[in-house]
Amino acid sequence: MTAEEVEQFRKMAAQLEALHQEATAASKKQPDKPVSKFKVELANSVLETAKQVLGTSAPTLSFERFDTDDLPSNSDVSFVVSQFVECAEKVKAQNIKRHFNGVWYWVVDNATSDIVAVAPKGVR
Repeated sequence: MTAEEVEQFRKMAAQLEALHQEATAASKKQPDKPVSKFKVELANSVLETAKQVLGTSAPTLSFERFDTDDLPSNSDVSFVVSQFVECAEKVKAQNIKRHFNGVWYWVVDNATSDIVAVAPKGVR
């Protein structure tokens, strides 16, 4: 990854994580309730960016985008977003390294950079 790709990834991952938290919370309260048109459009925008940034690492779903005329349920959105979050986490794990001081850094142009990363899920 280049430094620019790392920044694009970090921005996308933050948006994706926020969407995931919101969708999961809504799904736990009312799983079958339709999502508002505004939130569907926002989710579509975030997921489109995620597809571009993740490229071939994006989930291999037959999913293109949520339909704003036939609104998806909270659980549908949560399920799809979860797939993207897991793929993003895998890409991150493949592109960061822990330094001897225990801090994680992004690998940029095949070398450890000074861009600090959050440890992959499940690793402390």
